[in-house]
Amino acid sequence: MYTLSTENLKYEIMTVEEAINFLGDMVYQQTGQHLSRLEQSIIRGVLQGLTYKEIKESDPSARAYEVGYLGRYVAYKLWQKLTKVLRKSEIFGPDEKVVAANLWDCIMRALQQGIPLAKPADPMLGKLMRMRYRITEHLVSTEYSDTYLAEDENLPDRPFCLVKRLKSQSEKTSKMFDRESRVLYRLGKHDRIPELLACFEEDWYFYLVYEFIEGQPISQELIEAQPWEEHQVIALLQDILEILVFVHKQDIIHRDVHPDNLIKRTSDGKIVLIDFGAVKEINTSQNSTGQTKSCGGTQQDYIPPEQAIGCPRLCSDIYAVGIIGIQALTGMKPKQLRVDNMGNLIWQQNARVTPQLASILDRMVLYAFPQRYPSATEALQAIQELGK
Repeated sequence: MYTLSTENLKYEIMTVEEAINFLGDMVYQQTGQHLSRLEQSIIRGVLQGLTYKEIKESDPSARAYEVGYLGRYVAYKLWQKLTKVLRKSEIFGPDEKVVAANLWDCIMRALQQGIPLAKPADPMLGKLMRMRYRITEHLVSTEYSDTYLAEDENLPDRPFCLVKRLKSQSEKTSKMFDRESRVLYRLGKHDRIPELLACFEEDWYFYLVYEFIEGQPISQELIEAQPWEEHQVIALLQDILEILVFVHKQDIIHRDVHPDNLIKRTSDGKIVLIDFGAVKEINTSQNSTGQTKSCGGTQQDYIPPEQAIGCPRLCSDIYAVGIIGIQALTGMKPKQLRVDNMGNLIWQQNARVTPQLASILDRMVLYAFPQRYPSATEALQAIQELGK
């Protein structure tokens, strides 16, 4: 049994990162859920003795949020979650609570109860890639790849970057790697698309390293039952379509436009389009519809019918943008909306919207893709006409 002081625990038993892993493992064992990156940021700062203001200033994951939101919402919910876990583990009594001031002591008590230290399940964590990129966190896993947060140790202040590892070493994976690296290199020249920093093969795996965008996804702002004002929606649509104009002019369909892939950049509030893992280059020798035989995409609520059956077009991206606009205007999730006999969405009665914008959005999300705006260029022109 451990009978060490908090200081001994802090410096002799585990590091701050080990403490985060330890708490994360406890939470996962009890709830089946992982700590979010923002929750880890709060824990990291508190264990280092930082205030919420200092956490916001020092941790890129927290910079996009207000100090009050970090303390009164994120941290408050986090302490509630940890309290429930410790009570369920019989480490805490019914009247005890986790707060920032006693977090180290809570960890020590858990150790005293014999709960083992969490071991990183992923051998990639802590690994140094190309003598430069230090893997710090696993962010997301898909059928084809794992994406990690990393620090660039060759640059001042060790800025964050993202490292994507393709899972398979097959010939198909090699083609995917070649395709995505070429696409990202071409697209990354745009100010609001992450830049490709490196691509390489190591230990029989393929890796892509690209720019980390500091900000928060617009999914954080699309809150149910809290509709946006029309001028806000117009600005959002214009922001997204400006990026897609560039993408579509490269004969590329993104195929995965949804709120989690649209990051509001902290530095200037502009929208950045991320995650081109589902992109499909158009064979320009085909007909003008730009048909491709590939489904792709992860958020089914934003995928149009033709993409669902494996035949996305440029206007498939337009459909996704239109759904996001309607979601913002109505404060409703896409799956809550009904459709008419033609398969078109019924939504206007749930929104305060002018006929002009409603008409544009209706055309963007038509079930029949030939009737939609054919690409982002035409959709953007229609949005820009609203301001004249």
